[in-house]
Amino acid sequence: MKKIYAVDINLIDDINESARSVHPDEFLCLLSAEDGVINEMVMLPGTVYGDSHSFLSMWMAPANCNIIGSAHSHPDFYNDASDDDLDLFSNMGGYHIITCMPYDRTSWRIYNSKGEDAELEIVNQVI
Repeated sequence: MKKIYAVDINLIDDINESARSVHPDEFLCLLSAEDGVINEMVMLPGTVYGDSHSFLSMWMAPANCNIIGSAHSHPDFYNDASDDDLDLFSNMGGYHIITCMPYDRTSWRIYNSKGEDAELEIVNQVI
């Protein structure tokens, strides 16, 4: 696996659209990368979206998928990581995106597994 150096802005748009679609509940998915770019949401069957927490079962993750982290939404105006978020980050991959209202290109933040801001390039891959 190539070192992660970037996130695709189209993925951010997709995460925000998904967050809007389940608002006021929290959205949750896994992330995968290709050629060093985080570029895909991995949706797991049976994921439960709730008003303060969402849940997924890693048993439902495809075996051949390169999971590198997670993405979820906060149905308010804060994308700061909570204690529960930090616990998730430390146990599930190296990169984690939190988006919040208004769910746009300015409302997201990416963290590393330690809960620190991750410094990744933003790219626009042609789909």
